[in-house]
Amino acid sequence: MMLNVQLRILIYALSGRCMRAAREDVHRLAALSVFLSMFLWGVSDAIASLATQWPIVPEHAYIYMLLTMPIGLLSGNFVMGHLADRLGRKPVMVMALAIYFVGVALTALAGSWELLAVGVALLEFSVAGGDEPALLSYLAESSPARSRGTLVMMASNGANVGAAAAASIFLLVGGGFHEQRLALIVTLALALPLAILVRTRLPESIVWKRARESGAAIGRGVLRGLGGASRLYFLITISLTTILTYGLVSWAMGPYFYPEMVSLIVLLFNFGAIAGGLLGSAIIDRLGRRATSISYYAGGFLTGLAIVVQLALRPSAFLMFSSLLVINGIFTQLTWGLRLVMETELFPTISRATSIAAVRASGWIVYIASLFFTAGFTALSFMIYDLALWAVGVSGAATWAIAGYETRGKAIEELDSMTDRHG
Repeated sequence: MMLNVQLRILIYALSGRCMRAAREDVHRLAALSVFLSMFLWGVSDAIASLATQWPIVPEHAYIYMLLTMPIGLLSGNFVMGHLADRLGRKPVMVMALAIYFVGVALTALAGSWELLAVGVALLEFSVAGGDEPALLSYLAESSPARSRGTLVMMASNGANVGAAAAASIFLLVGGGFHEQRLALIVTLALALPLAILVRTRLPESIVWKRARESGAAIGRGVLRGLGGASRLYFLITISLTTILTYGLVSWAMGPYFYPEMVSLIVLLFNFGAIAGGLLGSAIIDRLGRRATSISYYAGGFLTGLAIVVQLALRPSAFLMFSSLLVINGIFTQLTWGLRLVMETELFPTISRATSIAAVRASGWIVYIASLFFTAGFTALSFMIYDLALWAVGVSGAATWAIAGYETRGKAIEELDSMTDRHG
């Protein structure tokens, strides 16, 4: 059902009808824009991992290629997130695509791993780091309260589709370096113009305009948005755990332990994540946020535990491992999508983009440290570390279930006032 909704939105854009209906269906355009941006991000994320198979990337440079993704994303989060609150959502969204174009050009022309790393870093700085806080804020502010969670969850699934598409390209094209790179660049070149076309048709966020006209200070808004011990603990733990549980397994596990099967691992894990995104889109606005967060994290912990047991008892059973990987990917996307929804709902409008960038910084910083920390691990100890992260996520979800408040179905203005009350 949700896949049909996604296809209808894409058909709307391609036929031009969504452009004529922009005033009535801004949230549809916003959802499509986020989906396309997430698709570009997913392809870009996968490039950092998949490119470790390219002859221009020596083995000693694997760690640096993997680092380009979080460093570029973290930098873009801080810089562009703040600009999105100060200048508006739309200017940053357009600026991000211009930077992305430069990154695509560098990635296409790179003759060394150093230049390739710079290109990938720019891709991450733009659509992953710079784009996401602004786009998620815009989507939340333009969506009806009754379907806000569905739209955010559905649009965020674009990252999984993009990563799976990139992995599929590598598997279908084969081992040819030039063929793989050409196919990836063509994919980006086809998706980028559509993203630009959709984004330029979006008006500025009315909710953001009202917040700016009220004279509220961004800095004070960030402090207010991060206030409240239970809210801060919940947001930091889900940011840290979703970023690491997805990132380490999808991007780092293949190059570290299965260098001959990097593309397959990325594809399998993201196949599960796509299924999780579709499932999450279907139920996110039907169930309370606090209850679903507990069930999602419990599912991720249990499937992670199953992988640990399998690696301990039958480490060579790759079919069993890959099956569990797909199931774990489902819960990884359920928690990832829920985090994006909660970030947009628990921060005030005046500082929403800045706050989203600030709270997820903890996750990306720990992810960078974890790339070095886990480099000498075995596959089993790597997944034990992943399991410990799931346990941290369970603690954050439990804290919010006990001490938090429900945000489902509430208008953005009402959520802003709830943020004030729960300080």
